[in-house]
Amino acid sequence: MRSLTRLLALGAVLALPATAPAMGHGKPQPIPCPPDVAAAVATQCPCAGTTNPDLTVNPWRNHGQYQKCVVHFRNALRKSGCLTDDEKRTIARCGARSTCGKDTVLCCHYNLGTCNDPAPGDMVAAGTCSNDPAVACDVSADCTKSSSSIRQDANACAADGGVVVVGGGSVCAACPPPPAP
Repeated sequence: MRSLTRLLALGAVLALPATAPAMGHGKPQPIPCPPDVAAAVATQCPCAGTTNPDLTVNPWRNHGQYQKCVVHFRNALRKSGCLTDDEKRTIARCGARSTCGKDTVLCCHYNLGTCNDPAPGDMVAAGTCSNDPAVACDVSADCTKSSSSIRQDANACAADGGVVVVGGGSVCAACPPPPAP
């Protein structure tokens, strides 16, 4: 029995060198370049957590676990030559400025302007926005401006006049359209 155990242990040790190089010793391996880098990062490292084969979600233990996922994926993209210089700098920074793995909320603030286009909806931007006359518009939705921030909770967001983004996210991403009045 003892010799069988030693034989199995030796077999396991001999098998390790064959698998270790394929994993790259913890270094990222090249991957195919995605057409949309931001969408690929969101798919690879979803804010809600890792997705299991049965489609249940394991939330991130903490923000560091989420950030580790983002940085590993960014490094694989960088190694593959998929990133612009700007993307190399911003992917990890935007991951750090997110609610993913944190007990916080993403809060969006909207500046709803109106459009004075004489024929709204005709797909011709013949008007200007009330909140920024330098912006040409076709419909009032063209005049909506938004900004986001991270708040401690929904009450802090509402007290500041903001709207909580369900599911959280990063301050680098655009806010979703404002809720209907």
